[in-house]
Amino acid sequence: MQRSIFTERNYLTYLCGSIFSTQGIWIQRMTLGWMMWDQTHSESWLGMLAFLMFFPSVIIGPLFGVMVDRINRRQAAVVTSIILGLLSLLLSLLIWQQLADEMMLLFFALGIGIANSAYQSIRLSLVPELVSAVNMPKAVAINAILYNTSRFIGPVIAGLLIKYQGNAVAFAVVAACYIPLIIVLLLLKLDESQRTAEAKQFTFFMDIKAGLNYALRSDLILRLLMLIAVSAMFGRGLLEILPAAVDVLYGRGVEALAWMNSAAGIGAIIAGLLLSSFSAGRLLPAMRIAVISSGLLLVVFSYTRSFELGLVIIGGLSFCATVCGVGTQSLIQVSVTSAFRGRVMSLWGAINIGGGALGGLLFGVFTESVGYPFTLITMGLICVVIAYVATRRIRLPVTFNQPKCD
Repeated sequence: MQRSIFTERNYLTYLCGSIFSTQGIWIQRMTLGWMMWDQTHSESWLGMLAFLMFFPSVIIGPLFGVMVDRINRRQAAVVTSIILGLLSLLLSLLIWQQLADEMMLLFFALGIGIANSAYQSIRLSLVPELVSAVNMPKAVAINAILYNTSRFIGPVIAGLLIKYQGNAVAFAVVAACYIPLIIVLLLLKLDESQRTAEAKQFTFFMDIKAGLNYALRSDLILRLLMLIAVSAMFGRGLLEILPAAVDVLYGRGVEALAWMNSAAGIGAIIAGLLLSSFSAGRLLPAMRIAVISSGLLLVVFSYTRSFELGLVIIGGLSFCATVCGVGTQSLIQVSVTSAFRGRVMSLWGAINIGGGALGGLLFGVFTESVGYPFTLITMGLICVVIAYVATRRIRLPVTFNQPKCD
């Protein structure tokens, strides 16, 4: 009989800590974005902020992926969580002393990006150790639901904190959100002796090369990585410059930004709920439709000036991005062997996060230089074309489509 995911004690323990840390992530992202826009009123500065916060995953993420396959993952998760909490606390103190200008915000965005790239690699490799293989797709979908529920609630909290308490308090709250995660990580019990012993047989640079070769030799994994790259860069890039879009397109402030981010969260939650019941065989067509739809939604967004319709479109973009993210992650997780999981999943994380960073930078630079309509239409059409080409040759192994027997 198939084991219920709600009997996976280690996994449920980890979720209890993640509930708080994911709230902090979205409070942090919205507060940083709003501060940068409030100080500069420049889409390019806002795009650079997103770029520095997320692009380190492209360069550093795979390196951390190799380290994750060689070290104690629980201890590494504790250390990176402490670093993330301290960065937010230090930024809170600097804002309170009125020392945080736009360059300081970029510096902290880079520091947070590096620390998050480490934790991303650790988390993607840690979760499979907490849940059985048969429940992996459900675990990925539940993680997406949790993350995007925070995406709905976090911006609302951030908006209230910014408006009534100030930016310094908002970052202090972010720092406090990491405390429950650290406690939970210390409570986890994992047997990593066999995995670390096997990992030490390789050298560091040989591990990097072996991980890349493993991904490149698998046609399925390579195609899935191409798909998440298209979705992240073109389908999700607009979401990274929402503070500017809300002000320029609709002439509204931080409360409207909170609504936009919450609409994105709702779209992602709905996607996660739908995907939690999907089999691996149904994920592929869903991903294909989602990425192509992202491009079409960008084109439609260029023609609307209704804030209410804009909320729907942003929710739709987030829905499509979540379908692609959960789908590609689930299929790669169950395809890759344990010995290469840290490296391959860190590569997925690097492309997913780094693609969004590069997309945010492109949207920021082009919207400021050539305007929103031309940028949105061009990016949307590019997304549709590349998504169609990238997905038309993906084929799942026969075993993915065979039903599991109880």
